Amino acid sequence: MSTWPEYEGKKKIPEGHYQFRINKEPELQAFDYKDPQTGEPKKGRRIRLYAIGINSEGEFPMSDQITVWDERYEDLKNALGVEHGQEIRVTGSYFEADIVHEMDKKDPTKSWPRLTNIRPNGDIPEARKPSGDDIPF
Repeated sequence: MSTWPEYEGKKKIPEGHYQFRINKEPELQAFDYKDPQTGEPKKGRRIRLYAIGINSEGEFPMSDQITVWDERYEDLKNALGVEHGQEIRVTGSYFEADIVHEMDKKDPTKSWPRLTNIRPNGDIPEARKPSGDDIPF
């Protein structure tokens, strides 16, 4: 008889409430999509956010993509104290949010962690000046 070791793969962040610390500057990404009403090709923008979720169960790395027309984008800007057109560094900033697992629309065997109920965590940080080559948030 043998003893199997614990699974060492990437563990998905469990659903629940977390304090998040941004561990890498968000990336602004362009993408192509089809308008759901007309079928016409369009271009969109989204933020890819990288953070560490912290709660009583431990620390969990996670990332989420938020389109600029999603309410969560506005909630994230407010939680971080970011104004439209303002360039700041947010690495090391904190905010609070809940995690839910959303089923993949194309593959029902997959699900993705999504931020919901995004809000400030205590003080909203003051703007931090970029070094010149940063992507505007």
